Amino acid sequence: MSSSKTITICSTSFHEYDRRLKRITASLSEAGYSVQWISRSKNSAENTSTYTAHIIIRTVFKSGILFYLEFNLRLFISLLSCSTDAIVAIDLDTIPACTLANLFRRKKILHDAHEIYYEVPELTGRPIKKSIWKFIAKIFLPHIKENYTVNLSLKNHYEKKYKTSYEVIRNVPQPFSISELYQNNKTLVYLGVLNDGRGVELAIEAMETLKDYTLILIGEGDNYSSLREQASSLENVIFKGYTLPHEIPGILKECSIGLNILRADSLNYKLSLANKFFDYMHAHIPSINMNYPEYEHILNAHRVGLMVEDYSTEKLISAIRTLEDPQLYRRLTENCLAYKNEYTWDAESQKLINLYHSVFNS
Repeated sequence: MSSSKTITICSTSFHEYDRRLKRITASLSEAGYSVQWISRSKNSAENTSTYTAHIIIRTVFKSGILFYLEFNLRLFISLLSCSTDAIVAIDLDTIPACTLANLFRRKKILHDAHEIYYEVPELTGRPIKKSIWKFIAKIFLPHIKENYTVNLSLKNHYEKKYKTSYEVIRNVPQPFSISELYQNNKTLVYLGVLNDGRGVELAIEAMETLKDYTLILIGEGDNYSSLREQASSLENVIFKGYTLPHEIPGILKECSIGLNILRADSLNYKLSLANKFFDYMHAHIPSINMNYPEYEHILNAHRVGLMVEDYSTEKLISAIRTLEDPQLYRRLTENCLAYKNEYTWDAESQKLINLYHSVFNS
């Protein structure tokens, strides 16, 4: 593939901390494409990569509808002025600018969906905002023919609803070097955004009972301040905040149980397959997950963790106590070691590259 082909990836994420897009942009660059990534920066850094050109969008508004309107306006202007052969909209919140700009550019356009944007818990009880995002999806998604998402459940959802096709490129990590198996040192870890319905508030509440455990939280989000307040009287809860991707394996190495608890009233969560699930597996730490289709499918084949039926502190504590059985804990860590190489970015990146080759050859 000629290196003259330029791919412009558009996201509202902070590029320093978006591990998924770092993997994607690196793989496309290594495959010979010229990649530019339009996004936000948490630390006002213009470029943190030798292979990807970053275009940083800075907005006056930081959240809410005014943020999305301003971001899409600035993104639209950027797309009109930059040289590119393909535009990639990451999730629904960049679709308007990408699609409208492409009416003028007439380039290849792709949709990269890592969740169902209008089904996130943050929109629960907000029917007007939810209807706006559903309207945007209804207007734009049927007209984008090249698409990919992170698991089979999301693929089926999008294909059925919008009558267009999606490839599956799973969000799995690059292998990192951890060969040892660990004893349960009673250190829990949550890796990800601190938002509604992700079980963080349950985990903090559980720490009031699990006095002999430590909880490490890696990441920030909408609920960061309220969760810190909830944990203010607890000495066994540690907030790491935003953490650079290369620092995460070292933290996971010191932990023994990974948390992946998601509230059941969100279709987005019910159909999810979070990258943290695979991060825990690669770190050889058993995980506690909801009994949702994607996790059930993998855990029935490869038992690298436990599942709980209900989103409750009681069920979470029960699962944690179950892992105090040394024989069970050892067996799960051994399974992590045995099966982790079936879930690596090496295989998924080749599928991604083949998809882009097909797009440019069509």
